Amino acid sequence: MAKSTARPRREILVVTHYYDAHGGGIERAAGRLISELAGQDGVHFTWAASAPETLRDETPIENDDVSLLPMKAANFLERRFGVPWPIWGLKSLRRLNNAVRGADIVWMHDAPYMGNIAAFWMARAAKKPVVITQHIGPVPYRNFLWRSLMAMADGIFTRHMLTGAQQTVFVSDWVADNYHRRFRFETPVRIIPNGVDSDIFAPATAERRQQLRNQLTLRDDQPVLLFVGRFIDKKGLPVIRHLTSMLPDWRFWLVGRGPIDPENWYQPNVHVFHGREGTALAELYQAADLLILPSYGEGFPLVVQEAMACGLPVICSPTTAAGSQLAKPFLLTATVDPSSPARTAVAWAARLKAQREYLPLDEGNLELAKAARHFWSWPKIAACYAEIFRDLDRTA
Repeated sequence: MAKSTARPRREILVVTHYYDAHGGGIERAAGRLISELAGQDGVHFTWAASAPETLRDETPIENDDVSLLPMKAANFLERRFGVPWPIWGLKSLRRLNNAVRGADIVWMHDAPYMGNIAAFWMARAAKKPVVITQHIGPVPYRNFLWRSLMAMADGIFTRHMLTGAQQTVFVSDWVADNYHRRFRFETPVRIIPNGVDSDIFAPATAERRQQLRNQLTLRDDQPVLLFVGRFIDKKGLPVIRHLTSMLPDWRFWLVGRGPIDPENWYQPNVHVFHGREGTALAELYQAADLLILPSYGEGFPLVVQEAMACGLPVICSPTTAAGSQLAKPFLLTATVDPSSPARTAVAWAARLKAQREYLPLDEGNLELAKAARHFWSWPKIAACYAEIFRDLDRTA
């Protein structure tokens, strides 16, 4: 009988703090990369993350190309303080260790989360190659305790993880520069941005845009500011709350969820959308006039890319804009002072009023959309990771 020459299936373990249903940019990007890469080159992915509310029994879900390994987690830090740092139980950590030992490569998205920290040291002990995709830099929380804990985690865990991985990838120029200035890397790092689905996130025609605005009961002269993200302090929700009072004739659309509830602001110009994703989310990008993101401590958020792909102008902090040197010339900026949402709101209100003569838009900005399609193709970005995994195979 002829000996089989079929290549054995490679197992890549992906570790994130949450699954993509949680709605954060990190886990959404991880989910999309997995879907792009699954099945290629004989690769099977096992994705370990905190079990969502609908999957509390922690039963692994086995599929041909992607299996899920949900972990039981306590998520009170996010619910109470807006800090997305789930705590995994001992049983889950034992299951994670088994998964690490069975993997050929361990791929983590962001360093300083409990499950990711554990997976890194488990992989080191099992002599498994590690790839880390770092999405954000240190978060300068307003709260002194959280800021101190973040700095401690950065010095104790993140340093060792990013410099000890076989390959470290940064999704933005600003995050790469931030860590390169402070840490010494023996292995060259790579900068690979996240992608955007230009089939879903694309400009609407002028007629379709007007139809969407009519459906959402907007006046012809009323500008709409759109926020998409988690409703937490570091995303700039306190700043937006001030802006809703300072700009009463402007409409504010807020898409997301979190411990801050904008509906409790009782502002007549605020509308909160829940559960919008895919095409339903793209329609809001297409109908709005400006994406606002007064956040701090981020890399280059996926929502900025989605907005640009829809031809929607974006205003963010200079630091966020520095996350992509390619996109930076296309972005409006206003200063964010994490210690004072009120001062930040004053600066942002002035910047927004300076744009008033251009709003509402007649149609989406096609140059923005063209740039986004050129910069951020998911298949091209996934191919960069496939190359990393092949290189690790060759050196194993």
